[in-house]
Amino acid sequence: MTRLPLLPVVTVFLLGACADVDSEATSPNPLAAYEPDAQARAGALAAVQALFDALETGDADLLRSSVDPTVVMHFTETRDGRTTFGSSTLEGLATRIASSDVPLIERMWDPVVVVSGSMATVWTPYDFYAGTTFSHCGIDAANLLHTEEGWKIVALSWTRLQPPACDLHPEGPPSV
Repeated sequence: MTRLPLLPVVTVFLLGACADVDSEATSPNPLAAYEPDAQARAGALAAVQALFDALETGDADLLRSSVDPTVVMHFTETRDGRTTFGSSTLEGLATRIASSDVPLIERMWDPVVVVSGSMATVWTPYDFYAGTTFSHCGIDAANLLHTEEGWKIVALSWTRLQPPACDLHPEGPPSV
């Protein structure tokens, strides 16, 4: 029986593994065709940011201006190893933010925005604070349609998690 020297075998194996990693890194991005121009990206992100601004200021009218009246909102929450699901209506959210005693601060970063014609999706990590108290973090996924009035959120889904299952904003806690 002929035994191969170990070093050349390991080297060939590692080079093969690196070749696979390199080919994956250079494979085309399947969403590249849907990368928005600067105007569409800014408009979609502005609609999501307007929702966050409405939360923080308690401005139900601002909320309604960025969200379609028929919006569908769903969330999933995992606490203590148990996952639950829930939903909200536009009017339910408007009432909640208008009656909050503290600003509801939701911040996004590193959003991924894809656009196809008059439809956009924004997928972004976020963290959420009730005033200065950390509440949760997770991922927001907003679907938007471009109307005569601009981009409107027509569907919003999010996860509610606790670190380390999700990250906090890279700038640290908000200054209230």
